[in-house]
Amino acid sequence: MRTPVADRPAAAVIGLALLAAGAIVVDWRFDLAGVWPRLDPGAADPVLDIDWFPWAALGFAALFAGLALWWLLARLPRPAEGRVSLAATGADRIELDARSLAPRLRTDLERTAPVDRVTSRRQDLRGGQLISLRAHVDPRADGASLVKAAGDLAEAVRTAFPGGEVAVRVAVDGPRRQRARRTPRVR
Repeated sequence: MRTPVADRPAAAVIGLALLAAGAIVVDWRFDLAGVWPRLDPGAADPVLDIDWFPWAALGFAALFAGLALWWLLARLPRPAEGRVSLAATGADRIELDARSLAPRLRTDLERTAPVDRVTSRRQDLRGGQLISLRAHVDPRADGASLVKAAGDLAEAVRTAFPGGEVAVRVAVDGPRRQRARRTPRVR
């Protein structure tokens, strides 16, 4: 899922505003800056004494809590749909379960490319599925064999799904670090 452009700046502004509000409350409680004795709360007393003020404050708090909850739930990542529609004519429809395709692509990449461990992840992609494969390269591998294996795999997927219902992306990381062998301590 791609997040809207305004999400991160909005989250930063809201977070900074909440931090500032928290700092003001802490300063008001403990009078760290010495500002609060100089303020005259007498002007706020008539507003706070109105009968409907607590109910209005509760309403605004509930409204803001509902908006915050909606904002968070709207940005939860949704799992990729497992089925991809290949062909549809009238009432007949052919669908592919893309979940079964990812293990096969992992196996094919491990078999044809000089890589160690391959993992996969599915994502929605404009009406289809994107299967991302991530592998660690074998330290003895050459670049040409990696490029050829990844290209062959991508070409096989493009041939099988010419409409772009399923796409594949191969990412190759460096060799996995050798784990340090632990030796027992002798005392």
